[in-house]
Amino acid sequence: MTTSPPRLQRASGESRVAFDLRGGRTRLGDLYQRDPCRVLFPEPEPGEPPLAVMLTTSGGVTDGDSLKMAIEIGPKASAVATTQAAEKIYRAAKGGGHCTIDVAVRVADGAVLDWLPQETIVFEGARLKRRTVAEVESGGSLLACEMVVMGRAASGERFTRGLLLDSWSVRRTGRLIWTDTLRVEGETPTGAGFGTANALATVIGVWDEPQPLFEKARTLLETAAEVRAGVTLVNGVMVARLLGEATMVRAATIRFLTDFRGCRLPRVWHV
Repeated sequence: MTTSPPRLQRASGESRVAFDLRGGRTRLGDLYQRDPCRVLFPEPEPGEPPLAVMLTTSGGVTDGDSLKMAIEIGPKASAVATTQAAEKIYRAAKGGGHCTIDVAVRVADGAVLDWLPQETIVFEGARLKRRTVAEVESGGSLLACEMVVMGRAASGERFTRGLLLDSWSVRRTGRLIWTDTLRVEGETPTGAGFGTANALATVIGVWDEPQPLFEKARTLLETAAEVRAGVTLVNGVMVARLLGEATMVRAATIRFLTDFRGCRLPRVWHV
């Protein structure tokens, strides 16, 4: 008599939040959430637009889990979206598959979105496939950040096995203008520019007139001495990278985004 191993419970969560402009103010237009995905709406800082905080009540993600998040900003509305804490990607079970996270962002004509999630920590042996797709209409503005940490550095852990497949694409009025994929399978690739780094932050910006903001970003990043940093323009998309040790990259990213935006990051970044 043979017995098969027990099926482990896996999560399939989804959240969707939409803001629109009504009565001269940006207001919540639509909300859908399915466990373990949730959206909170804390009071924003004075003078700041509405704030949406995405979180997973499961406390982390592991192989077999599937999460979907969507953020939509209607014409001439503005909002900030972030995550409650760092997202933890746990080690996959032996012989297990991967987990998936799909993020969809839509910014309408004249709308403004800052999508500023906190870092994703990929544990040793974790297997993650993440895809972020941003649709930005003409006249819309998007500032987005994604930071990934390979292994739990605070515990002395290195990422020597597992999978990170992290894809980004940006469409402007329906046309693909930028796409990028980071693939790490097995040990973090020291020979592919990482060196001894275990963290990478990517900041993208999409605006009708990107040149002045690109110049501002370049000036700010020149002072980021504790990390390797650079910025470029690709088809009108500003792409900045910060690479180094995890705590240094987080600190440099917070400083860069704060100075670039001219205001503090949401409070959840500082607790």
